[in-house]
Amino acid sequence: MGDDDRYITRQDFERALRHLNIADLDVRDLVLKLAADVVALTNELKRRMPVDDQEAPLDVAIDHNLDQVLHKVLAGDDGCSRVALDPDPDKYTVEPVAIPCAELIPLCEGRCCSYTFSLSTQDLDEGVIRFDYGQPYMIRQRSSDGYCVHNDPATRGCTAHAHRPKVCRTYDCRNDKRVWIDYENRIPAPRDRPYIPDPVKLDRYERVRQRGLAIYREQMAIDGAYADGVPRPLKRPLDP
Repeated sequence: MGDDDRYITRQDFERALRHLNIADLDVRDLVLKLAADVVALTNELKRRMPVDDQEAPLDVAIDHNLDQVLHKVLAGDDGCSRVALDPDPDKYTVEPVAIPCAELIPLCEGRCCSYTFSLSTQDLDEGVIRFDYGQPYMIRQRSSDGYCVHNDPATRGCTAHAHRPKVCRTYDCRNDKRVWIDYENRIPAPRDRPYIPDPVKLDRYERVRQRGLAIYREQMAIDGAYADGVPRPLKRPLDP
């Protein structure tokens, strides 16, 4: 693994911040539109409903049901469009779980390294653990096998062990049915099939092409704006 793969560069951060700014503007626009829709709908309902037919004033009824409706909306929100950040304290002060990983990896194949989780501000400040630019600040995973980019494909060991996030330090696989049928007798849970990317999370060909072109343009813009590194030659995505 080369330096470019291990550390987050200034260009990486610039691109991620641009993504966050655009996402923030999109969310604000959506919220404003939604608020306008709600106000317009409320006004239209008030206009159409005779006062005598209302059991209670419309605004009172809305206030009465607001908390319950909001709870249902939040429960159905998968959080995929939000910035995810682990708020937990200093990872170096937590007591790591005593799991003999070196002994178990040949059996479990380090499958915990294929799970998703968010990084902390401490991880980001260190600049060693990589995050997913498309979904800040979730751990970055390889598209080829779904494992963390810091996981060695040959040994399944962690190549950034000293800097590993708090989640990795405190995770206990012993009672996780995704990993073990019987931990004490070292019987791993079956892995029925090789890793196949979830089609729901995959972009269609055209969306992949458009995203690739956007990243290409961003990279060119960043290279032109900052002279603190040697721009790498880029091939336009999906060109022959």
